[in-house]
Amino acid sequence: MERQWWRELADAHGIRRDDRSSWRRLPGDLKAAKRDPRQAAILTERVRGVFDDLLGQGAWPSPRDWGRPLVTFPEPGAWDVPAGQWHWDNPCELHLDKPRGLFVVSFIGPVEPRGGGTLILSGSPRLLIEQERELAPSERHRSIATLRERFRRSHPWLMALTGQAPSPDDRAAAFMDRETVVDGVPVRVVELTGEPGDMVFCHPVMVHSVAPNRGARPRFMRIKTQVLTHEGRALRDRLVNDHYQAAVDRVEFDRNGSLHAR
Repeated sequence: MERQWWRELADAHGIRRDDRSSWRRLPGDLKAAKRDPRQAAILTERVRGVFDDLLGQGAWPSPRDWGRPLVTFPEPGAWDVPAGQWHWDNPCELHLDKPRGLFVVSFIGPVEPRGGGTLILSGSPRLLIEQERELAPSERHRSIATLRERFRRSHPWLMALTGQAPSPDDRAAAFMDRETVVDGVPVRVVELTGEPGDMVFCHPVMVHSVAPNRGARPRFMRIKTQVLTHEGRALRDRLVNDHYQAAVDRVEFDRNGSLHAR
């Protein structure tokens, strides 16, 4: 699969494996890699067993694809823990009592330390689920940007991590070398590294961030932000309908067809 990615880089972008002067930041994802039928080989019997163990046998549909193909080329400069791009991709409301899906990372090429591997915040799903449980149902309908801002500002350590407060001099030491207890939950930034064929299975509301690549090779990874169970899909559809109806109920039309918020 790694060879196919290099072939697309050469054909579509003029980036050649043996010419580092051609390596540069891509304007978007690899389109052919996104729909490459060879990715079906990722779902081995061993991977099926992991899904069965974590989600329940027969509880999940086979993914149609394995997510975005992510390529990050090396760039000069010092490596550091980023501040501005920490986020999660999926609604906590689907997973309040148990995970109804997985966030899955697949390694297409080798990714070494400081080589652009995605950073995750261990313990963050517990924090997010607890925060979500404290919200009134109406507050859960807020935009993801609002909820992310609430999370980032919920504790001084998180504020420093995400650039909302002054940063420690050595961010790697402060955020990666040891755990810190935030609202009773041990948290720490973890860098994902691995070899081709390795996979990482996370809670679907894992907080994560892109990381700089200061290594010797590009980072080739796929991220499937959410593989939902059948139950998770049904709950998602029901919540979407409920949120839509709630929005409709907050609006009324007068006789002239003008829109008024209640």
